[in-house]
Amino acid sequence: MMRIIYTAVGLLAAQLAFGQVKIKVIGHVTGDTEGHNKVYIANRMATDSAVIKDGRFEVEFEDQGVGSRSISIEYDRAKRRMYSPLVVFYDQSGTVEVEFDVVKGLSSGKVKGLESAAAYYNYNQEKSKIFMAAFSAAKAKYGEDALKKESAHFDEATSFKDELMVRLNDSLLNIFVKADAMVSPVFILSQASSLPVDRLEAYYNRLSERVKAGDDAQSLYARIQGLRNAYIGAVVKDFQLPDQHGKAQSFEQFKGKYVLLDFWASWCSPCRASFPRVREVYSKLQGKSFEIVNVSIDQNKQAWLKAVGEESNPWPQLYDDSKISSALFNVSAVPTCYLIDPSGKIIMKEIGFDPKGGGEMEKKLEEIFKVKF
Repeated sequence: MMRIIYTAVGLLAAQLAFGQVKIKVIGHVTGDTEGHNKVYIANRMATDSAVIKDGRFEVEFEDQGVGSRSISIEYDRAKRRMYSPLVVFYDQSGTVEVEFDVVKGLSSGKVKGLESAAAYYNYNQEKSKIFMAAFSAAKAKYGEDALKKESAHFDEATSFKDELMVRLNDSLLNIFVKADAMVSPVFILSQASSLPVDRLEAYYNRLSERVKAGDDAQSLYARIQGLRNAYIGAVVKDFQLPDQHGKAQSFEQFKGKYVLLDFWASWCSPCRASFPRVREVYSKLQGKSFEIVNVSIDQNKQAWLKAVGEESNPWPQLYDDSKISSALFNVSAVPTCYLIDPSGKIIMKEIGFDPKGGGEMEKKLEEIFKVKF
């Protein structure tokens, strides 16, 4: 079944105290655009555009600190083709030069100029090679068809491939993580789902105090704490978050019931698409020892309040202004749900939303409450 999620730990701008940065992006483009000449460079906070003329474009913008923007092109939209975004990372004012062939796509791109931008590009280029290297090594060791599920060596080959990827990614971080580079926490976060928590912590400890003060490093620290706190069988630590009326709500007040803790965001279309189905489930469990609690990871509080009003979900709405989604629950994508038993113990985690319903979380609730959704 199809699972839909939106990544939560992305390259959002980390707002730092040293003030605005001014970025100039100069593009060098080859290939026939067929008149589809616009280039867009955007993040969730802003979008700028430029026109390719004589194989060149320029975009200038300002930001409040460390951040990133993704480049997209009108040509891809006109051709209705998928693309891999070309991401420009920046940690100080400067010029970034990008080059790509419009027909081959943004995956043909290269980045140079500002050191952090070039490092981000080079890291991701090397990271993309690791899967293929591990895949090839597994086939060489166990046979050409070893990674097919029907293969007798599938489990061995898959374990070998996964373990090799962990080692190679660890080695890659060892090369690219620099103590005083603001991009380093972004590299470490990219491995947060695969590396052991002790290795993540070791890389975090390499960072300078200046880098640790940034939002990306703070997100990394929270993620490390989340990995230590959010596992099946763990007892949820009490926390307090404000509701839509600004009143602090404590998790302790929900103890004694089964609680479905649902992490979402106003901008997450799969999250919002899930709500009609969740409301159906909720209606069948009313009067039982059950509660749903929505926790928003929105950075824009007004956008969250607007979405809360639009959805009108009949259960508590909380706003994560303390990063508990990372520090206590290791939420790296939304929607993410935790099912917590009456004693406060985590008994299940589910990431994503199945548009057809009938997911594993629903099956667990059916089992507990002896109902059929």
